[in-house]
Amino acid sequence: MATKRPLTPFELAHFDRRYQLTDMSKAEVALHIGTTVRGAVDLDILRRVLAELAAGHALLRATVVRDTADDLHFELLEGYQPPLEVREGGAEEYWRLINSPHDWSDGLFKVIVLREGDIHQIVLVAHHGICDGRSMFPLVGEMWERYGAHLAGSPLPPSDSDHDLVDGVDAQLAASVTDAEVDAFLGQLAAIAQASGPDAPAPLRLPVAGDGVEDALGRFRVQYIELSPAETGAVIATARAAGFSVNSLLTGMALTALRPELDGGAEPAMLLAAIASDLRAELVPPLTGSTVLNCVGGVLVPLFAGTGADPIELGMMVEAGVKGAVDARFSALLLRALTRGLDPVAAGLPTVLPTMSVSNIGLIPEYPVPVQLELVRNFVFGMGVGHSPVATIYTIGDRLTIQVGYDTVEHSHEQIGRITEALREQLRRVYGVPAAMS
Repeated sequence: MATKRPLTPFELAHFDRRYQLTDMSKAEVALHIGTTVRGAVDLDILRRVLAELAAGHALLRATVVRDTADDLHFELLEGYQPPLEVREGGAEEYWRLINSPHDWSDGLFKVIVLREGDIHQIVLVAHHGICDGRSMFPLVGEMWERYGAHLAGSPLPPSDSDHDLVDGVDAQLAASVTDAEVDAFLGQLAAIAQASGPDAPAPLRLPVAGDGVEDALGRFRVQYIELSPAETGAVIATARAAGFSVNSLLTGMALTALRPELDGGAEPAMLLAAIASDLRAELVPPLTGSTVLNCVGGVLVPLFAGTGADPIELGMMVEAGVKGAVDARFSALLLRALTRGLDPVAAGLPTVLPTMSVSNIGLIPEYPVPVQLELVRNFVFGMGVGHSPVATIYTIGDRLTIQVGYDTVEHSHEQIGRITEALREQLRRVYGVPAAMS
């Protein structure tokens, strides 16, 4: 079993700004994910569960070491016990946590429990260089499954999901994306750039509305829209009736909500949606979602919209753009090109940040939270300095959640609040009943 391997170029970009692959830096971003419950949490059981998670998922027990040639490697720490820290506090303490730098020198995975009365917020914290939302949501489910088994006196056997150290997604793509395909892809990019010319329209960005000084609790914040099962069902039914995915519908709605905040007048103008994609299916053999690894790719969908845009029409445009990108294997080809040393400017790729980023984790089985505990909220957060607002979407069981994350140095609570309220209004028009927002 391999216990050490070098970081791939894609992974290096998440650990060191010198290796970033695009204008949007991903270095030193942490993922914070977990569950808020009401009731007594057995911390001793939770510690045992965390050790089991690390034993069954290689990168959760990894650290980053630098060799004599100054190259970075992952090295496994056998018997690693992820740190568990308990802090007093609720919502404000969570904002402080997601805004705090993390020391990764002794490990890349830990847990913080925020306690306020009988409310416990269990926050799994992992370096984004080793994981993504698609692997961390199942990990939270596994945590609760193992916790419940210990509580019942019947611990689960060790996991063999990814006990061995797998290679980075960009290295694995080499088995399914050839150099000839990358060369052809670069040729297409060059042709598009040449045909577009220097006068091609640039996508609009949300105007900077912050004062350049972060919120007292930290620069990153989140606003939530949480739907009931009935509301979630109505959104799914609307997307099916329109003939496209829930992701396309919600992206169209988010862009419709955002459009009045953009400069450029009421007439149609170019927007650019950056939509996260999961590269697991592109790998040979494909990886399961339970394998903890960062496999996030992305597609860029340009579209034109005025202030009176219809979300269904925008959703259709998003669906067509995503389908075309998937059929062309855009995300896999782009990542291979970038890690091979592609110069984005020379290739004619957009060098501006997108109007909005959308990350839809999709449908996740309901977490097996023990009956002794009451579920309050599920959550996830991970973004970097200067990123465009990020709409993170996930459906756990029969409840859909939309989180709008933002950088308060760039965008004020009031500005993002208007956008979130406009998105809630878009949802009201879909199913005719209000969605809860907090």
